[in-house]
Formats: sequence, C-alpha cells, structure tokens
Amino acid sequence: MNQIYFEAKGEALLAQIGMTKSEFARRMGIRKQNVKVLFKSKNLETIYKAAMVLGVPFEMLVGYVEEPELCTLPSAPGEECLISEDEIPRGDSVEDRRSRQKIILSFYHDWKRRNPESKRYNLSLKEDINIRYVSIKETAGHASLTYLSTLAVLQLDAILTNAVFVEKMPANQSKVNQQGFESMIRMSYYCPGIGGIKMLVGIKHSDKSKVQYCITVIDTDKTKQEAK
Repeated sequence: MNQIYFEAKGEALLAQIGMTKSEFARRMGIRKQNVKVLFKSKNLETIYKAAMVLGVPFEMLVGYVEEPELCTLPSAPGEECLISEDEIPRGDSVEDRRSRQKIILSFYHDWKRRNPESKRYNLSLKEDINIRYVSIKETAGHASLTYLSTLAVLQLDAILTNAVFVEKMPANQSKVNQQGFESMIRMSYYCPGIGGIKMLVGIKHSDKSKVQYCITVIDTDKTKQEAK
C-alpha cells in the first residue's frame, strides 16, 4: 500500500521548514516522543490540523508520494480551488463518506487561505461569525454523512453572510466540542437546488465571539434519498 506524504515525508518536512519536533509536538498538543506515531496517522482531522501547524496544503499531506500531481492546490494568489457537484460522491459507503470528508477539509483549507481573518459578517446577527478548528472538525464529521450536506458546505460564504437567526439554546456540555461555548444559536439559510440549511453557531465563554459550529441540511431524510 502506498504511503501518503504525511507519513513518508513528515519528518523531512519538519527539517525543511525549520521546525523542531518539540515545537511541532507542542502545537499539536502531544508529547515529543509521540511525533513518529503521529506521522503514521490516517485520521483526516489530525492531518488537517498538522497542515495548519506546518503551513502547507492539506492536499499535499494526504497525497500519495508516488502521485503528488493528484493532490495540489492553486498557487496563484487569490485563485480559488473550485469543486464541482460531480466530484462529490453520492453514495452511503464508508469510502464515499471519507471522500466527502476530504472534500470538506480541502474546501475549508482553501477558504482559510483566501480569507486569512477567518470570519464573515452576518447580516442577521450584525456580528462576525468566525471559522475555527472546531468549525471544520464538526462540519467535516457531520456534513460528510450525506451528499447534500457536503454540497451545502460549499456555499459557506453565502451561509455565513445571509443565514438568519432561528433560536438560541444552551450549549450541550456533554459534548466535548461544545464545552467552550456558553450557548448555541440555530440559524437557517435556503439555497436553491439544496433546500433548507441549518447552521449552528457557538457563543464562546471567554470573549462572547460567535463561531460557526456545524453546517448540515435541515431535511436529513430528503437528503439521504436524493444522495442515492
């Protein structure tokens, strides 16, 4: 089985960019002695975080070392990485879901590259909605379950700007990723061709800032049928 770039070239990449194993481990939240184990990880969320820490394209890290041309990002400043509907798998297999998760992670990586402040002003809340690591982790985990939810994520700019307030509710403290929030806001957006889209936004304990938490389509039953 071919090795992905992250496993085959990870340590060499550290040396190339001048980052020590200790610094890399600290920023990844692991012990230095676990760096070698980390480079063997196939978890896309872990690799995505590593791409952010290393400052390299996510696609490069998940590409096979024998086939680097298959996983590249546009190099021209401001050039957008476009994903067509036909590229998104519509099935319910594990492999289809993994492919959709990879597409979502890739999309967010490119979006953050084009939007270094990682935020958009929302007209309904009259405040910025920020994109953080938890935004990517939750959305990639949930939206990748169906074709339509994955397609909805690609409308990120429109959703962040135009989604409207529906209700405010307490954060679910039993969920680890919601423990940093004091409350959650449910917002909705209608997109032609997709339907109703739900966005959860968390209000942080520390500074009351708004963070996009998760994006999915509202009618999940309809989504499963149309994804077949």
